[in-house]
Amino acid sequence: MCSSLFQTIILVGLPRKIMHEASLHEHGSDGSGSESSSSVIIVNAPSHHENDARKIRFVDNSNFPERVALNESETTIKSLSALNFDRPKLPTQWTMFQNSYSSSALANPVGGPNDDFAAITIDQPPTLTNYVSGKRPTMSDLIKYQMQNKLDDSDITNNLQRLNSETSDKESDGESQQKFEGFGWIQGVLMRCILCIFGATLFLRMSWLGGQSGIVVGLGVLFLAFIVVILTAISMSAIATNGEVGTGGCYYLISRSLGPEFGGSIGLIFYIANTVNASMNCVGLAEAIVVILKDHGITLIDGGINDTRLYAVLTCTILQGIIFIGTEFESKTQVALLITLTMSILSHLVGTFFPLTPEQVARGVTGYSFSTMADNMWPDFRGAETFITIFGVYFPAMTGIMAGANMSGDLKDASKSIPKGTVWAIIITTFVYGLAMITTAMTTVRDSNGITGPIYDNITGAFIPPLCRANNTCQYGLANDYQVMLLQGAFGPLIIAGIFASTLSSASGCLIGAPRVFQALCEDKLYPYVKVFAKGHGIQNEPYRAYILTFLIATAIILIGDLNAIAIIITNFFLAAFAITNFACFDATAGGSPGFRPGFKYYNKWLSLFGSILCICIMFVLSWITSLVTFGIFAVFFLFIKNNKSHINWGSSTEANRYRKALIGLLKLTRSEEHVKNYRPQLLVLTGNPAARQALVDFAYCISKGQSLMICGHVVPYPPSVSATACIRKLNHRLTDWLHEQKCKAFYCAVAHRSLRNGVQGLLQTVGLGKMQPNILMMGFKTDWVGECLRDYGEVLEYLGVIKDAFESNLAICIFRNTFEGLDHSALMMSQDDSLFLKLPDLMLSDTKSPLNDDFSRGVAPRIVRPNAATNPRRPSNVTTANVRGNVGKVNELKQTRSEGMLPIHHIYPRQNSEASIGKMKKSDFKKIKKNAPNSEFRTRTKNGVIDVWWLFDDGGLTLLIPYLLSMQGSYLQGAKMRVFTVCHNNVSVDQVRQKLEKMLKKFRIEFSQVIVLCDEDERELYAETVEEFETLVHSLTPEGQPCLINQSLQASAQPRTMRYLRTRELLLEYSSASNLVIVTLPLAHRELVFSPLYMIWLEMLSKDMPPTLFVRGNQTSVLTFYS
Repeated sequence: MCSSLFQTIILVGLPRKIMHEASLHEHGSDGSGSESSSSVIIVNAPSHHENDARKIRFVDNSNFPERVALNESETTIKSLSALNFDRPKLPTQWTMFQNSYSSSALANPVGGPNDDFAAITIDQPPTLTNYVSGKRPTMSDLIKYQMQNKLDDSDITNNLQRLNSETSDKESDGESQQKFEGFGWIQGVLMRCILCIFGATLFLRMSWLGGQSGIVVGLGVLFLAFIVVILTAISMSAIATNGEVGTGGCYYLISRSLGPEFGGSIGLIFYIANTVNASMNCVGLAEAIVVILKDHGITLIDGGINDTRLYAVLTCTILQGIIFIGTEFESKTQVALLITLTMSILSHLVGTFFPLTPEQVARGVTGYSFSTMADNMWPDFRGAETFITIFGVYFPAMTGIMAGANMSGDLKDASKSIPKGTVWAIIITTFVYGLAMITTAMTTVRDSNGITGPIYDNITGAFIPPLCRANNTCQYGLANDYQVMLLQGAFGPLIIAGIFASTLSSASGCLIGAPRVFQALCEDKLYPYVKVFAKGHGIQNEPYRAYILTFLIATAIILIGDLNAIAIIITNFFLAAFAITNFACFDATAGGSPGFRPGFKYYNKWLSLFGSILCICIMFVLSWITSLVTFGIFAVFFLFIKNNKSHINWGSSTEANRYRKALIGLLKLTRSEEHVKNYRPQLLVLTGNPAARQALVDFAYCISKGQSLMICGHVVPYPPSVSATACIRKLNHRLTDWLHEQKCKAFYCAVAHRSLRNGVQGLLQTVGLGKMQPNILMMGFKTDWVGECLRDYGEVLEYLGVIKDAFESNLAICIFRNTFEGLDHSALMMSQDDSLFLKLPDLMLSDTKSPLNDDFSRGVAPRIVRPNAATNPRRPSNVTTANVRGNVGKVNELKQTRSEGMLPIHHIYPRQNSEASIGKMKKSDFKKIKKNAPNSEFRTRTKNGVIDVWWLFDDGGLTLLIPYLLSMQGSYLQGAKMRVFTVCHNNVSVDQVRQKLEKMLKKFRIEFSQVIVLCDEDERELYAETVEEFETLVHSLTPEGQPCLINQSLQASAQPRTMRYLRTRELLLEYSSASNLVIVTLPLAHRELVFSPLYMIWLEMLSKDMPPTLFVRGNQTSVLTFYS
């Protein structure tokens, strides 16, 4: 044995300050009695080599001295296990990755002896476990961890796959000893499908089917059923091989493919169908027992329906007891039943070659005969029988093809077992059914009197029907006797045993498959009050509670006795399940999702669609009434789940198709030319954090109503870099959910920039796709602009720059001012909706004093404005449509224009814009705020509302279209009356202006209550209050010891426009201060004027002390037309 080894390993990233030299010895036995010693020397690498690739060497101890002086580029270590070296600690969020990956994280870097510690990493090689759990460290986690511990890829990635593979094998071996491995495709799928498909139909109806339809049409019936089930099996195979299949069979496949609505609806129907099918098989067996016992003179109760009920309940109870023992024991009984069934089929086949007995001849058996085959080649339907009714009798036997899929949770490899077992089961059973029909049709005539044998014409060799055929009183023959196969069997009791085996196996398959479907349905919690049935027991997760429920339902149905009427409904239920399964495969393929990659390649989406349509057609041909009942039940379940389901995302094809349709629609829309009749206001609303400005969001949504594009734009105060991505994604996730909770059909879009203007420019350039791009920029009015001018004039210039950019970008612009209640209520939401406000570090923010930061820290408390007007308003009803000229009222009338609804809210909000004032508020104060806060101001419908539209300049009609939309259904001003104001010059006929305007509005089909034309008299002097307010604003923009912020020459040149807007303010106060909303044409100005505080003075004077005011300016493109 080797005595010792000296291992030399380069350690990575030891701090230069802790450079040291150590000699450690470790003694241990290698099992042979010899001891090994080791030494360790650690020398730190120089700083300039810190990023170089490290080298790792292993050297023999005999050729290496105990203490060695090394250069600074290497570190020699012998036996790291002896070195008391602290491993770098993982952050909390990385612990789960390290714990689940500990075996591969401690990898030997160079493939040498397995040391206890060589390198730690949370980077993981590709393993199936990562894709099952979905837990893996993010890119940021990997980078941060390596930076903190200074690990190189070469130190941490070698040999990880080998060790992880070994560990995975050990874990899988350990799990296999504890968990049930599952059934293979033969025992789990093939046998179950065969036993469920083979039923009493095989022994009691196939001969009758051949007598009624003949060999040719009978094969057509079998072929049609084969087409239906094989297409369904192919579709099911494609879905089943597109990933791992869980418990639930048909339900699981459909729900994960089409979504919870389809899966939950058809899953419950499929469960009911299987339960009733089990009852029908039990009743069928009970009827056979009653007939056999009556032939021997044995009766229990009445020898009729009550005996049938008793035997059926006993049969169901026995089967349920076998199932309770366990699926493995039940599977063994299935083997015994299959052997019995096979022996009975062989007994009939062999019996057809036996010499005929007198009884067989009397009942129409001829043995194999070309004459008999020729006579039975074509159909001879009796009574009301047709091809469809014959198909309706046979097809229920083929509904057992889902038996294997129902056991998907108990299969070893469901993705391989379900396709293989199901297809082979269909082929085998269809062949046996066809063989049974052909052999009986070739050996037995259609009619016999039971006394004399078949008689043939000596000349033609044709069969001569007996006299009973004329009046349809024959009791024997293919068309009349259901027991032909029993008559022909080599050993009669074996045929009876086959009947018993077929019915028992079908009933057992339904009783064991249905509860598993229901258990999977309950686990997904799609329906209320069913969670109790989701609990399983034992290693195989046996659904004992679902077993009991299924047994009780089956027993209740058995007690009905006569199930003939229910049989058609059950057939429709199964056909509905087949139709949905086929459609699921078609929909998943048509969706074109990269995630649909089935391992089963022999499918075609058009064949699946054909199979789905074929199933629906057969449903309605069999019985259109029961088909409507089936679809009605499906629709009820579908709508219930759609309206009550939680947020479930199974990656269904419905989502894939929704994406595909949206993409195709966008591409088509991009190629189409815009038309004025299809104009829609597409809003980019500068909400900042939408949760902080709910009033602005709600008001904008009253315009879009989910019928047009609305985007909430947010400029995040962060440098425009990749590092801002994480913040923006987090905001996008949270605020998109918030918009959904608010039932606001809008998008949230954020961009990172320190500058508001530059950020908005980025939004204007990038937001939208194709024709789905904003054509209107909406923003809130900067209420505290005067204070901002004095503190930091640059902030106001940023705001004015946004307006200027909107003008130059040929966008329409809307500026909304909610004078008395404001738009920003983030300060009041801080304690209750804290998750919507990210706590960003100061280093991340552009400027601690920047208003952009309000969305992230605490928000801005609403500014309290003291109204100038009195509390006694002039109501809108007092205003007439008469020609109003010149004198617009007296000074005291101007003071009596404030609406009663516009009460100050200083009694609700804190007066100071500080966190301290908010912190002093009591919990009860916050409850009062929540109750009285105006967040719902634009959500609550206003009765008898009035919208005043001041259409001062033609902008393309947007100033009229927006109030029209606000008065429509879905808006807080739904049904509001619209009054249209315009101002004309003194030398223009007011009547003509009003008549022309009314005519134009009627052509545009804009409903209005009044059209008011006001005459602007240039020579009229302004009221003293108006002049005082204007001069106060101008004076407030003159800092102490500094010149006024307004350019004097610019103010002088704009004096006429200033006077016009001041007079307009007086008119607004007189006529619209009691309205619910005022819409005014936004003044348009050149660049130099827009960047001047004078422009803000105009907007301030037009909206101060007014109800909610919206400034609107279209982009001079028509949005209204009177052409049809």
